[in-house]
Amino acid sequence: MSKRVKKILLFEEYSKLSEGIESKIRQYIKQNKRELDTLADGDEWETIYKGLYTEFDELETSKKGKELRQTFDFIF
Repeated sequence: MSKRVKKILLFEEYSKLSEGIESKIRQYIKQNKRELDTLADGDEWETIYKGLYTEFDELETSKKGKELRQTFDFIF
């Protein structure tokens, strides 16, 4: 029973963190909309992702870096 409670708490904590990341990424997209659209039209996704990792000071291979990319892909 206690494992289930821990999982629920962890999910709730994850949801709160996810909401924070989402709002920051939405703001990043809004501020860089033109550049991101131009790069996306040119199919330069690696450049987009590198800019994202640089902006949020995360490594591509880190857990947070992967979450950033997933969230960005979902929003953009």
